[in-house]
Amino acid sequence: VAHYCRISLRQSDGRTIMPTTQMGGLVRTFTEDELLERRSEVVKKLEHRFGSLERALEREQDWNYDEEESMLFSEYHAVTFLLFK
Repeated sequence: VAHYCRISLRQSDGRTIMPTTQMGGLVRTFTEDELLERRSEVVKKLEHRFGSLERALEREQDWNYDEEESMLFSEYHAVTFLLFK
C-alpha cells in the first residue's frame, strides 16, 4: 500500500514546492506555468473519462469512483488549490 503526502509551500518568488513521490521521497519545485500545464493535462483526462469537467466533479460527489479516478480528482484539487490560493 502506497502512502502519499500532499504538502505544499509557496515560495516568495511564486514557485511552489510539493512532494511528488511517496513519503520519504524527493520534493520538486513547480513553476506556475508547470502547474497550469499539469492542471490542463488532468482536466483533459477527466473530460475524456467523464465527458466534461462538470460531469467529473458531479461524479466525484457520489463517491463512486475507482482508485485511478480518485488520484485524478485529488491531483485536480491540489493543483487548482495551489494555483488559485
